[in-house]
Amino acid sequence: MPRRRPGALRAPQPKLYALHQPYRIDRLSPRTSATVRRVEREICTEDVWPGATETALYWCRRFLARPGRYLEIPYAVCPCPSDSLEDVAEARDMLGQVVVLLPAPARRELEALLAVLDAELWRRTLPDPFAFRDPRRRGGWWHHRLRGDRPFG
Repeated sequence: MPRRRPGALRAPQPKLYALHQPYRIDRLSPRTSATVRRVEREICTEDVWPGATETALYWCRRFLARPGRYLEIPYAVCPCPSDSLEDVAEARDMLGQVVVLLPAPARRELEALLAVLDAELWRRTLPDPFAFRDPRRRGGWWHHRLRGDRPFG
């Protein structure tokens, strides 16, 4: 019987248990993550789809991780649903839709996470005094923050 090469012995072995781990959204408990996943699957509209909450949170965190004291919210490059979440205001709108659909315990946990992100977004963006002139800018306070013309990236 041939022996195994030393490199094959040291090679990382696939972890089969990783395939059966529950879906988890970063910084949310497994129970809330499962509730969000279930609500996304049950609703599944063009605004909310499975994985939309995780995608929106990713884009919000990525926007807030940019360097600089003040940030300008860029418009989305493409009007596609997945690309529109690159626009932080659109991502925050989608997160607001999901919060309303969740039961109370999961809603409180997601609202606490959003409160931290909203405080950082408020601190790092400036108000736009001419936002009322743009008909696309209605909704939450995040639509009335200063916007830039350069694409995200």
